[in-house]
Amino acid sequence: MKRAYLLACLAFLLLHGRSLIGPVIFYDDFQILPHARTWQRTVDSLWLPQNEHAMPLGRLLSFGLDHAAGQLTNLPYWTCWVGPMGLLSAMAMVFVFVRREMGHSFYALLAAILFAVTSVYHQAIWWFAASFAVLSFDTLLLALLAAQCWRTTGNHVYLVLSAAACLLAPAWFALGILAGPLCFVYLLFVGWVERSVPHRGELRIRPTLRTLHCLWPLLGTALFLTISLPRTSDAILHTGHYGEQTATQAFDPLVGVVYTARSLADNLLLGVVGVCGVALPIWVVAPALLAAASIGLAWCRQAKDRRLMLLGLGFIGSTYLLCYSARARWDYEQMVEPAFSRYHLLPHLGLVLFFVGGLRGREGRWFNLRDDGQIESRQLRFLLGVIGISFLVQLPRGLLCSSPTSWTQFAEVREQQAALLRIEEVDSVSRQHHLAADSVRQVLGKFEMPLAHGVGDGWDFLIGSDDPQPMPAEQVQRLLDGP
Repeated sequence: MKRAYLLACLAFLLLHGRSLIGPVIFYDDFQILPHARTWQRTVDSLWLPQNEHAMPLGRLLSFGLDHAAGQLTNLPYWTCWVGPMGLLSAMAMVFVFVRREMGHSFYALLAAILFAVTSVYHQAIWWFAASFAVLSFDTLLLALLAAQCWRTTGNHVYLVLSAAACLLAPAWFALGILAGPLCFVYLLFVGWVERSVPHRGELRIRPTLRTLHCLWPLLGTALFLTISLPRTSDAILHTGHYGEQTATQAFDPLVGVVYTARSLADNLLLGVVGVCGVALPIWVVAPALLAAASIGLAWCRQAKDRRLMLLGLGFIGSTYLLCYSARARWDYEQMVEPAFSRYHLLPHLGLVLFFVGGLRGREGRWFNLRDDGQIESRQLRFLLGVIGISFLVQLPRGLLCSSPTSWTQFAEVREQQAALLRIEEVDSVSRQHHLAADSVRQVLGKFEMPLAHGVGDGWDFLIGSDDPQPMPAEQVQRLLDGP
């Protein structure tokens, strides 16, 4: 089993290897990382939203990475590992969660493989700004694991830990706001959903006092909103990409439902077979979704326990509805592009949970499992085959989309490294001659960075002198020009 797990980890890293070979900082990174250059900047920007994301934990992590990198040219080599390491952590938590839920390592390992050996959400892995979605997802999984521990032990400490994780999840990325509702759904179905007529697949609903405990994760989410909104709501409501509208005015759940339906076909289902960037026409989407719904209903009816399946549907529906309702004014075809694949992280896990959650109904027909929870050799060979097939299917998209750099000579990497070195040199001169960073910026004008695509200014990375001396612009220019 360990061999299969480690092979799955290796397959995941190989799929996203381009970003590790030629690491760069990209687009929104040029707005995030300059705020982390000093501790004072980090504190001042702690509650400064990045688009819709209030991200105090992300600000602290960015400061830690900048401090660890030492030199600015080393920073991309640190930021490039955030997404991969976060996803490997998520993979381990998915394994633990499914094993506890289904009681056998075979289901857990299959879920971990199907979740990790894919390029569906590749943008969240290679792009530092999007990797906060992975860290928020990790925190959500911690909340789920704590809720699961409360279910199995009855120890109320785990409810407090679940609520705390739900409080922290949106402090990385806005999607973390779903941690509380999803944990609520999980605990609600643990207490309420029960199989009553196995051969007909009906549900019996029974009230229980345990339902009140489902509210604990929601309290964590509510506490985050109470702390965050007074500090961030104005900036989030007037985020630039909504134009003259506010975020609430642009939010349209009806359009979100339509986009969700299309994305299920275009991104989630096609993504399983390694296809990306294809917006199917409506006349294809409708019958495809009808067929998928029929298969899903049949899969649900034969399942012995639907808790994991219902949770998976919650992951898919809540994520897509939130994202696409907020992007209702955007062109859907634009959001099918790989540049928006970060939206598919939670839905992909939801699809995996829905599939694996129904597998127990096939036990004794498709396969037999040992009672001691161990995986037999033929099952291990099957899992190794799943890793190999998944890797080969996802490899083309992994090669093409897992980095903004080219494959030929990594020209963008060299250009960006040269630009970062230039900033380091100017910063060194600034410290040597006691120049303030603002004075240097005023003299030098805007510095367009490679792969910034017009976002930010390279000179924003300047720290300047700790004890700057006031001097006229002409003198600053002469000092920067050197002897």
